[in-house]
Amino acid sequence: MLKPALYIAATPIGNLQDVTLRVRSVLQEVTMIAAEDTRHSQIFLQSIGAAGKKMLSCHNYNEAQRADLIAAEIEAGGSVALISDAGTPLISDPGYKLVHALSARGIDIVPLPGPCAAVTALCVSGLPTDKFMFYGFLPVKDQELNTALDAIKGSAATAVFYESPRRIAHTLALLAGKYPERQAVLCRELTKTFESVYRGSCAYLAALAQSDENISRGELVLLVGPEPKDQGADDAVPQPVQTALAAMIAGGMSVKGASRVLSDLTGIKSRALYQLALQLKEQGTDHS
Repeated sequence: MLKPALYIAATPIGNLQDVTLRVRSVLQEVTMIAAEDTRHSQIFLQSIGAAGKKMLSCHNYNEAQRADLIAAEIEAGGSVALISDAGTPLISDPGYKLVHALSARGIDIVPLPGPCAAVTALCVSGLPTDKFMFYGFLPVKDQELNTALDAIKGSAATAVFYESPRRIAHTLALLAGKYPERQAVLCRELTKTFESVYRGSCAYLAALAQSDENISRGELVLLVGPEPKDQGADDAVPQPVQTALAAMIAGGMSVKGASRVLSDLTGIKSRALYQLALQLKEQGTDHS
């Protein structure tokens, strides 16, 4: 028997097989399911043998009011699972107000990890993942949209957005005007039959959106890579490091080995050191 608590249950973003064993088990056992759209969720619940449960709608417009009903269910010994239409609740979906209200009352909140469109897109994008910012759905009005896109100027993190298929061509055109050479990725219908991933510069994707009508169909995640660093500044190798590199090569160390060792010691990119080492070797290490 489940302990009385609110369970935050991540559900598939497309492929119904993408449900964890734990989520399946919990949804079968809870005494109530709070769903963003109860009718929409029935198909999924039937597929995992959790149909027929007591259900309650919980969406952006009523979740604050639903908190009392859900709290009463749990305080009476029941257990409630919160699910959204797809993916992880609270991530550009309802749930924050409910979790805030219940946690303030001392009710246990139990997270059940699983699918999330933003993270799924990030993993397949090929863009840097060491730093990323998730901005949720982009604004509809042009002024606010421009402000949102301006916010990633100079950013060292990959930006992740949700966007409507009706607005994606316009958004890509704005991005192309601001950051034409910046790398971007558009993920469409992730985990579904017509899953597609488009990669290229912002300018390329904007042009593609004008010629490929498929881009304007289905669920979309838009990612924009970090702003490129100044190549010259990034690859600059200080004179003392150049001297050490020359000495290592003169001493018989390989170009690759010397580059790797100095990269580990100094934090300078091995690529820049490797290119310099090749030049030094060609010059007979005549460098001081």
